[in-house]
Amino acid sequence: MIESDKQSCITSKQSSSVVGGWSVAVGRALNALGYNGDQLLKAAGVDLSQKNDADVRFSSDHTRKLWAIALAETGQENIGLQVAGYVCPTTFHALGFSLWASNSLHAALDRMVRFEVLLNDGCRLSLQPAEQPVGYRFTMQVKQSENTPLVAKEGVDYFLGAVVKMFREMSDQSFAPLSVSFTRETPHQPQLWQDYFNCPVNFGASDNSLILDADQLDQILPTGNRLLAEQNDQLVEEYLQRFQMNDLCSQVRNALINLMPLGLTTLDDVADELGMVARTLQYQLTLNGTTLQKIRDQIREELARQYLQYSRQSITEIAYSLGFSDPAHLNRAFKRWAGESPTLFRRRFTVQ
Repeated sequence: MIESDKQSCITSKQSSSVVGGWSVAVGRALNALGYNGDQLLKAAGVDLSQKNDADVRFSSDHTRKLWAIALAETGQENIGLQVAGYVCPTTFHALGFSLWASNSLHAALDRMVRFEVLLNDGCRLSLQPAEQPVGYRFTMQVKQSENTPLVAKEGVDYFLGAVVKMFREMSDQSFAPLSVSFTRETPHQPQLWQDYFNCPVNFGASDNSLILDADQLDQILPTGNRLLAEQNDQLVEEYLQRFQMNDLCSQVRNALINLMPLGLTTLDDVADELGMVARTLQYQLTLNGTTLQKIRDQIREELARQYLQYSRQSITEIAYSLGFSDPAHLNRAFKRWAGESPTLFRRRFTVQ
């Protein structure tokens, strides 16, 4: 784990997710190193049927577990840097092609900062002038949930290593940062990091960052294509809109599940739980083609069926746990959903 007293962090109660291409690249690298990448992905909880879906995202819980498994399986402390060597434009979704079509490395970094959520919403990226008058500091600030970093130290190695690897391919193989910093503890073989980045590397630092030369960043690239970059920017924006809408619906579902046993199921109740204005929440759900009532009814139907089939709770207890003020209301709603009363539904499954 990254040492909490040295980690510049952003506290979050939410988990995070990473674009699927990142985990797929890890699996591909492990295969090349002689390990069964798919087997390790599966062991980490990754649904292999989704790994080639360009829009899929994997939970940070899965990615942290994947790094732990990869480290244990390979015994190589620089596994994150090794995997970085296998990234390609598709690793970054449509953003990869925007980056490659950027007019300069500076423009590519600006795009990374702009679209940071696509890559990994468990961190925050920034690009600022460095202490040196001719340099810039590109920083990866890791968020935390319950004092746990949402990105493993191997994941930080992987990301910063991937940026440098990509910049070498976009500009010149001799490209190197002026220096690199990591909040992680000094590894047993720090020379492996210095060899990879070809520059001084600091461990136990206050942030995870690359110090980059301004002239290198501003040099015009022969692969630059403004039209292609802007077209892929649009694809990224559309992806993020879908992701953010899906994420909002998930947050509403989770909030309702927590609030239902308390009898709190109104728009105002959920908006308060999410720290939103009720009218804004309603508008955002409408944009996603749904309403709070639809989500609430769907959850109630799903849970009611599960409770009636698999739990020993009385129908009255089930009604109150689903936020109904009266068991009769559950009875009427369930008849609408299943065409029969909760009692008959439970009896039919009990007989089976």
